[in-house]
Amino acid sequence: MREPMPYVPGAIREFLLNHPAVGELLHGGTISTRVLPDPLLKPHVLVAVVGHQGDDPMLRRLIVQVTPWAPDSDVSGLDEDPDVTVWNLAATIGEILGRTRNVVLDDNHAWTASWLDGPIQLYDTERGHDRPLFYAPVRFTVHLRRRSTIQT
Repeated sequence: MREPMPYVPGAIREFLLNHPAVGELLHGGTISTRVLPDPLLKPHVLVAVVGHQGDDPMLRRLIVQVTPWAPDSDVSGLDEDPDVTVWNLAATIGEILGRTRNVVLDDNHAWTASWLDGPIQLYDTERGHDRPLFYAPVRFTVHLRRRSTIQT
């Protein structure tokens, strides 16, 4: 039996956390692969696989969505407009991941990403109209491939 596909959202999360430009734009927030914190007090980025491309899931072409979120500036205490905060995060992540090539994931796998679409500006008022959340998803095609063993 073939081994399961590695958990790509976790790898992308680590990759982004280690990038200085992303860290600066988070303003003390963080990146996760799970649910959005409640209450959301600082910018937060969610990473998730939202689909697969191709006829066979073993081809390992994933659609990954990276979504920066931010609370209103009254909550975060930031001087920056939350639309600008999430836009800057999404655009920067788009540039970084959209040009990422051949990142080694483990001994057997590497990944390459290319930009698919986004960012787009969206708003969430489900937690109450007095607690709006601002977000700007951007999506990528991530090609996960097996690394070849070099025969000597």
